[in-house]
Amino acid sequence: MNRMYRLVSLLFVALVAISSAGFARQGGTFVDDYKISPKTDFVPGTDFQQSWNITYGDSNRPVQVLFKETKSGQEYIVRTSYFEVKYVNSDRGFGVRPLKLAEQRVPADLNFKVLNAQQLNNQKMISGSMVSSDQVLEMIAGFLPELINDEYKNILN
Repeated sequence: MNRMYRLVSLLFVALVAISSAGFARQGGTFVDDYKISPKTDFVPGTDFQQSWNITYGDSNRPVQVLFKETKSGQEYIVRTSYFEVKYVNSDRGFGVRPLKLAEQRVPADLNFKVLNAQQLNNQKMISGSMVSSDQVLEMIAGFLPELINDEYKNILN
């Protein structure tokens, strides 16, 4: 009887540990699958020539990507209501750059809270050469979650 009691207790503890670990993982992980689609209501203009939405997981809050061609290369402004950042693709490489004051739409203090300064620095030079246009959006979608501070990752999901 004592042996049976220990076995049942051990199984109970194992079951609680497994379900607790699963629950903790479920609440804190980031869904890294994403979908890139052209923005349907976008009208090209002098500022931006193209726009896409990147949707992570089953989110109903897509990230907008605005594209413009400049003299020095291609600029992709990535924006939500909570943060914004610019990826530049040029002969000098592909990486993150700060937005000019005139381009900013999100309050600077909110943007500063959401974006991780260390990761912004790490992504200044993702590639030392220009990235092909078919790969740029995939690279943005893949690298963008790393820029978000952990406590704000739910913005993307």
